[in-house]
Amino acid sequence: MKYKILISYLLLSILTISCGTDFSYTINKKRLINNLWKVNTYVDYNQNNTVDIRSAEYSFNEDGTLTKVYDNNDTILSVWQLSDDGDYLTIGSNTFKVTELTNRVMSLRYGDVEMFFVSLN
Repeated sequence: MKYKILISYLLLSILTISCGTDFSYTINKKRLINNLWKVNTYVDYNQNNTVDIRSAEYSFNEDGTLTKVYDNNDTILSVWQLSDDGDYLTIGSNTFKVTELTNRVMSLRYGDVEMFFVSLN
């Protein structure tokens, strides 16, 4: 009886672990796509300060394209891809560590720089 419980527990653990990566990818992708994002704070940890950047809205599209629209309507198109585990986001040729991604906040880190986005939805 104890062996059946142990085997059941091990199988359930393996199933849960294998599905966890897919779940993170799926939920992070939905959060990216379902929100319109704007950089709220841009931090340079090397300089130990925040940096002013040009205001823009970021729209991650289902087809893997990214639309970035500035206040004066200048538009830049790029591509994006989320890693299989949902922990890294590649925009163009740069890969960022996803340190936070909820329906209201996103934080992306690239070396000593971290960008904090807020959802405009």
